[in-house]
Amino acid sequence: MQNLFAKTEDRNWMLVDDNADVLELTSALVENLTDAEVECFNSPQAALAAFADAPEKYEVVITDFEMPGMDGVELCGRLREISSAQKIILATGSGFFTEAAARHAGFSSLLNKPFSIEKLCATLISAGVETELPVHA
Repeated sequence: MQNLFAKTEDRNWMLVDDNADVLELTSALVENLTDAEVECFNSPQAALAAFADAPEKYEVVITDFEMPGMDGVELCGRLREISSAQKIILATGSGFFTEAAARHAGFSSLLNKPFSIEKLCATLISAGVETELPVHA
């Protein structure tokens, strides 16, 4: 499964997770789905700074919930202050969030860890990330 998701106007995908192993695994999965550049951040503060410098650069942000210094909900809120239309997906293994709770917190969609590549694809589609293939209901 390659290039399921279209690269849109040189936009990048941002991944944020303080766990290096999870970040590496998620990056490997995502890179098999799109030609978009995938930027990985192990710090929400560094991700926020990069986003603030060029918000138009990012097509989608996938962030963890539990991170030191700033959790995913705070990061989402701060990203939304910069770009209210940004597609932001919460990827968490906490079990605290439902899809409705994640959307209420400002996320475009919820991705429960651990997840399969099929679940990742479905979550990206539900968040409105443009796909190159026709989606069948």
